[in-house]
Amino acid sequence: MPTAIGEVIESSTRTFVAEVYDEARSRPDEPAEPAFGEWVWAETARGDEVYALVSHVEIGSYDANRQAVALGMDEEERRREMPMVQELLRMTVRAQILAFRSARSGSMRQTLPPHPPDIHAFVHRCTREQVRDLDAPYDFLRTLVESPDPAVPVDDLLVAALRQVHEAHGAEHGGRPELVAAGRTLSRLLDDDHERLQSILRRVL
Repeated sequence: MPTAIGEVIESSTRTFVAEVYDEARSRPDEPAEPAFGEWVWAETARGDEVYALVSHVEIGSYDANRQAVALGMDEEERRREMPMVQELLRMTVRAQILAFRSARSGSMRQTLPPHPPDIHAFVHRCTREQVRDLDAPYDFLRTLVESPDPAVPVDDLLVAALRQVHEAHGAEHGGRPELVAAGRTLSRLLDDDHERLQSILRRVL
């Protein structure tokens, strides 16, 4: 089992929110905190693996009634003179669920899962191999286009999703065929709005 980067603190069949562990945020040589548009996964109580795309990343105070204030220190000074400040902050991510792998059949299904991840379920970054399993027919793109996270510009999340497709296949042949296939699927979903499609594709590479 890979090292968890956080755990679920809110959950539904459409989205989950996870708190990122402090140690995952403090690995300068190997950043482990999830980024906007990155695939992550968590398990349900029945053992299904739920796959989601990070649609929002936020850093804030543990205490909702106490807002962070400017300190006038660089990071090194802050860690040396006020180490407790970092302990008062937390990173959370919201992820849009787009697929799941059935524990019973082992198959990947690009649709919403029958059950959400458990509260306190461990959250992991997806490997390249897992992202490759989310290839054609790219049904998850339909969910992104037709039922996007209302708080997130959907085109920016589509750019990030296509970038993940390209990078997951980059080691073999540059990921071009897969990116083209995903672009064709997206073109149909956008009703051949070529200007919008070109705007998205220009930002992928």
